[in-house]
Amino acid sequence: MAPDLARSDGGHAQASPTLPPQLARISDVRAMTSLALDWLLIAACFAFAIVLAHPAAYLVAMILIARTQLALAVLMHESAHRTLLRNRRANDVVGQLFAAAPLMLSMFGYRRGHLRHHRAPMAADDPVATVFGIGDYPVPKRELWWRLFKDVTSIGYFLSVRDFAAGKHAHIMPKARKGDRRGLYALASIVVVNGLMLGVLAALGHAALYLTLWLLPALTFLQLFARIRAITEHAGYPAMDDQRLNARTVVLRSWQTFFVGPHRIHHHIEHHQYPQVPFYRLPQVHALMAERGQLPAANLYRSYLRVLKDVIA
Repeated sequence: MAPDLARSDGGHAQASPTLPPQLARISDVRAMTSLALDWLLIAACFAFAIVLAHPAAYLVAMILIARTQLALAVLMHESAHRTLLRNRRANDVVGQLFAAAPLMLSMFGYRRGHLRHHRAPMAADDPVATVFGIGDYPVPKRELWWRLFKDVTSIGYFLSVRDFAAGKHAHIMPKARKGDRRGLYALASIVVVNGLMLGVLAALGHAALYLTLWLLPALTFLQLFARIRAITEHAGYPAMDDQRLNARTVVLRSWQTFFVGPHRIHHHIEHHQYPQVPFYRLPQVHALMAERGQLPAANLYRSYLRVLKDVIA
C-alpha cells in the first residue's frame, strides 16, 4: 500500500486517501533547474537594465526581479518542508545560500514558524496570519487599497521591522533550541551572499544597481506580491480542522500566477493536504483530488483579482 502522505507535518487536515508514492518523489534535477532559471532571469534583468540604461528598463527589471525574489522565497519554502533536494543537508545548504540568504532571511527561522502555520492555519498562534495581518478579512475596499499601497511604497516593510524589533510577535514565533548555531550560519550566509552580489556589480562598474535593482524591488514590489499571495491563500477564513476549507487554490496559470504564484504555490489547498509533495507535482495532486471530489468548489478561483474582490467587506 502507498504510504499515507496526507499530514506528515503533524497538522490537523481532514484525513485523505493515500497518494501514489511517485507523487512524493523529489527530483533534484527539477529543483536545481528551477533555481538556476530563477537566477538566470535575475541576471538577464540586470543585463537588460545595464544595456538600455533607461528609466523604463529599470522599472521593468525591478518588477521582474521582485517577482523572481518571490520565486526564490517559494523555493526557500520548499527547503523548509525538506522537499527541495533529497539529501537533507544539501536541501538546507542550497535553500539557505541560494534562496533565503539573498533575501536576507533565515530558512531555519522560517521553517520553525511555517511548520506551526501548517498545524493550524489562521489559528490565534499562526505566525503567517499574524505577520501578514490576514486575520481580520474581509475589510473595507479603502483599507485593502491602503494596505497594498503601504506594501508597494515599503511603508509596510518598515512597520513590520519595527514590530519585530519591539517584540510584538515574540509570543507566537517558535524559539530556536538552546545552542542552535544555525542562526549564526544564516546571518553569515546573508552577509556573504549579499556581499558577493554587491562585489560583482561593483566590479562591473554598477554597484548602485544593488540598491536600485535588488534592495528596492525587495522593499516594494516584492512586498506587494507577497501580500496578495498571503491574502489569496487564507484571508477571510477561520481556523478549521479540515484545511481544505480555509485555503484557496488558483486553478488557472496566467500572468497573475507568474507574478504572485510562482513554482505552483497557487495550488495551496493541495499543498496543505499533502505538504511533503514537491511543488512540480502539485498539478498532478490537483487532478487526483479533483477526480476524487476532494476539492471544495467554493475555494477554487480562476484569478487572484477575483480573490481580492471577495475579501472586500
